[in-house]
Amino acid sequence: MSKEKEKDAKIADAVLEAAQKVFERKGAKQATIEEIAAEAKLDAKKVKAVFPNVEAVIQEVLDRDVEETSELFTRTINDRGKADVKLTRLVRELLTRYQHSYVLSCVVSEGVETGDENEPFVKAQLTKRHVDRYRQNTAILGRLVAQGQSEGLFTDVDPVEAAYLLRGMIGAAVRFRKVTEKRDDMRDHADIIMRIFLKGLLR
Repeated sequence: MSKEKEKDAKIADAVLEAAQKVFERKGAKQATIEEIAAEAKLDAKKVKAVFPNVEAVIQEVLDRDVEETSELFTRTINDRGKADVKLTRLVRELLTRYQHSYVLSCVVSEGVETGDENEPFVKAQLTKRHVDRYRQNTAILGRLVAQGQSEGLFTDVDPVEAAYLLRGMIGAAVRFRKVTEKRDDMRDHADIIMRIFLKGLLR
């Protein structure tokens, strides 16, 4: 990596950390690059050279999440162990990620209950690549359900349908936390989700 790229990478890391704080404080739609730069203690011109606007910051968060989450899904499907254990571990890790990322929580939790203008604003930054990878990861959830069926753990349901139902439950848990303004540990919600989900699947 060249010195210039290394410098840009350091700026990007600082900006994303600062953006999380600014977004939590006032929302993504109302935030400005100048505010994010100030939070990061960086010169706004230098920040704009890497991120010309807030939308670019959000897209960087989404780009990183696509890569990291895809690695998580791939690692999980390739791990040894029973499907129910792997699914539970995966859901806990996903909800932990959503708990600590304003952008990701907006993407997965959009619903009529919140009436939050930031959620559609953030979601509008999703690209076809992001959506395609999301679908691929959901397919991996389906493969985990199919694994559970082959192990004799799960009932004979459509694995892909079960995967989308699980995705919906995860989004609902994030939305519940936002609507109720709870600040609890999302891993507790993961345990509730999996108790309900597995109850419907287990033989």
